[in-house]
Amino acid sequence: NAFFRIIPTILPLGLSILIAALPQASAESSNARWSLDLGGHTWQMEGIRPGQGEKEQFHKHFGSVAGSNFNWNSAQVPGDPYTDLWRVGEIDDPHFGRQGMKAKWVMEKEWWYRTTFSAPAALRGRDFRLVFDGVDYSCDVWINGQYLGHHEGMGSRFEFDINPHLRFDEDKGVNGLVVRLNPPPRNYQMVAGRKFAWHGDYWRTIVPFGIWQTVRVEATGPARITDVYPTSRIHEDGSATVTVKVSLSENSGPTGPLKLTSTLRGSTFEGTELRGEHTVPAGTTETTLEIKVPDARLWWPWDLGKPELYQLDLALAGPDGSAWDQKGTRFGIRELRMERNPGYTEDEVQHPWTLFINGKRTFLRSASWGGPPDLFYGRNSPEKYRKLIEFAREANINNLRIFGWHPTEVDHFYDLCDELGVTVWQDLIPIASVALPKDEEFKKATFAEALNVLRRLRPHPSVVLLEGGEESFYGRDGLEYNAKFLTELGELIRPHTELYYIPTSPLHWPPILHKEGLGKPKDSGHTHKIYYSIGAVLMEEDIAEWDYAAIPEFGVTSCPNVESIRRFIPENEVWPPGPSWGHHWADLDILRSINFQTFGDERTGSLDEFVEATQIAQGTVFQLGLEHMRRRKPKSSAIAICHFMTFAPDFKWGIVDYFQEKKRSFDFVRRAYQPLLVSMQVDRRRWLPGDALATSLWITNDFHRDFENCTLETRISDASGTIVHKDSAKLAGIPADSSAAVSDLTWKVAGKLGDSFRVTLVLTDSSGQELSSNYYDLLVGDQDQARKDSAALSAKFRAIREKFPSSAYSRYFPDLTDPSRTGDTPPTAEGFGSE
Repeated sequence: NAFFRIIPTILPLGLSILIAALPQASAESSNARWSLDLGGHTWQMEGIRPGQGEKEQFHKHFGSVAGSNFNWNSAQVPGDPYTDLWRVGEIDDPHFGRQGMKAKWVMEKEWWYRTTFSAPAALRGRDFRLVFDGVDYSCDVWINGQYLGHHEGMGSRFEFDINPHLRFDEDKGVNGLVVRLNPPPRNYQMVAGRKFAWHGDYWRTIVPFGIWQTVRVEATGPARITDVYPTSRIHEDGSATVTVKVSLSENSGPTGPLKLTSTLRGSTFEGTELRGEHTVPAGTTETTLEIKVPDARLWWPWDLGKPELYQLDLALAGPDGSAWDQKGTRFGIRELRMERNPGYTEDEVQHPWTLFINGKRTFLRSASWGGPPDLFYGRNSPEKYRKLIEFAREANINNLRIFGWHPTEVDHFYDLCDELGVTVWQDLIPIASVALPKDEEFKKATFAEALNVLRRLRPHPSVVLLEGGEESFYGRDGLEYNAKFLTELGELIRPHTELYYIPTSPLHWPPILHKEGLGKPKDSGHTHKIYYSIGAVLMEEDIAEWDYAAIPEFGVTSCPNVESIRRFIPENEVWPPGPSWGHHWADLDILRSINFQTFGDERTGSLDEFVEATQIAQGTVFQLGLEHMRRRKPKSSAIAICHFMTFAPDFKWGIVDYFQEKKRSFDFVRRAYQPLLVSMQVDRRRWLPGDALATSLWITNDFHRDFENCTLETRISDASGTIVHKDSAKLAGIPADSSAAVSDLTWKVAGKLGDSFRVTLVLTDSSGQELSSNYYDLLVGDQDQARKDSAALSAKFRAIREKFPSSAYSRYFPDLTDPSRTGDTPPTAEGFGSE
């Protein structure tokens, strides 16, 4: 029932077609493409003044042993200079305390990396290339003393022909590879799109750079497969048609037709292999295969089904039948489409924000990724990536958003998302919060980077939505040019991908966005008001006003766990907070104000009390915001917390800290993101004694299946855990893919001012099995007075901030700028207790 076809691409030489249906067969031998991974600890590195390395002939490296070799530090690739220098003791850990300030000198040098490798004599006559998957940011490359070229741009792959310079001789068969890392850029504006915005508001001091992805040597025949891009169409009979665009290099060998053998098999399941053979005329550089797959196994996000994956292997043979190349790709059979959200006019929302996967509507329960796991590339590992993405699934997250403050990720990240069924919302290249240079060479280089990155991302079924830039209209200058740039970027990539493209985020302001046709006022919003106003508005009252089709960012901060704090803050600064807290972006005023909103108290008496309070406060804000947007479905269809984690130890956004420890807020997000969610509409968090608490109870069902004959139980308990109210409601049915109010809660508030109480909701099926549970900690208090007190506290903190630059943390530590201060004892923050 399976058949393969080659569809001719319009090329000068035309294309003949051979249709074949063959029985099961194994893939072609891997001898077709020889590959040598140069990663590992076999490298050396040395720093020197810019321009001095060539004078010292560092590039004249032939793999020989000389006395100067022993002066170089050992190094690791993939990696970075900071990590290599830290490992050998030349710098202290930049993540600890304020030691990063002492490592700024690293940015002033060029760093030379070198290693050796052998090329098998048996492969003499093959075409050899040196391939870099990613270098941040700028490098020059030599082999055996011969200059190969220069590259800029951290996201793009690049390669060099090394045939003229390669050694095969038995006595001199060792080849010397040298890479010069130029000093990293210091002005993000000049490299936006080709390097991520390293400064952020959760990192400071030093610019990351390094050989951050793999380096390898490859050998193939005279022609090779350069790109494989599968897409799919699903048919009503359960079959699918996979269309594969195959790009080939120009044939530099004997003329004549080539043979392309394709083998399709299950990667995550066992099944019959589908194999086909096709002829490709000499000179062809692009061709298209069509593969009919009966009983197709579809790729789904984890909450809608199994993320089934296929493996497609292509083997290329020359006119004489000799193996020239082989390339494989893992992909999923799935269809995507975007639809407009119901309930909005065209004047309110321009873009379709509802994602359908294989015909099923999907609410994006998202989190801004915040990666890589470590800003210093040499500290990353596959294990760290896997643990974090598994944590995301545990938190019921079905989407991770990579936005312009962070780099496009390594292949392993997308492979894991494919495997674990986590979708990705991707800023194609890292453009964030900057007026882009009005320079044609800059635009040309940035667009080339975007296409390079797109070719790497597009086979991954997990990647479902593309965005052009992050906060690209913050500021006053260059906004018209930014609009033109992002629009042209979308037009550039349109022929190369089926993914929907959003120009930037957010789209609700400023008005120039709407004037330039990039979006409308209710397309998408960044809802950070609670945080950046330093708690001037009550969380629940601000959240109630959110009216957007999607919220790409929703942020509030917290401290990492106490054990984690002790791992990166010097002991004499742990408590009360010392300047290292401020260096790692602890905004103590905001943390205190959000604590006050949540508990009616700043909770500054002890380290344990303060840390726990910030995490619960963060979780409470996240819970109320996430549940508000989910109850609005299908009018709203996506929300992302900001962030899931961050790439350095800090006191900022994540619900998982840098040391991969879950915060208390993690559980709040896990509950708010349950696919089947029982929730309470929280219009206020405080009631006076004797007030009538009256609100609605909701059930939001992201599953595409009904639930029948369920029971919703409500319990209210006081601070001691004693149940003071209990009720239940029978529900005949919960429709698939729905959100609706299903019951009311009324209760005369008991207790005295300053007390707290908990509302617990439990949804069970007819057998008593729990389907969903949730809880809310609320206060016996005066809502009006709390609004006034929070506004007054915010005004106090904002008045202090106005006397300092926005990034200065000395406002927490008045003694830090006291000219009479002496000694090595660090100042501590005012208003915090001691233990």
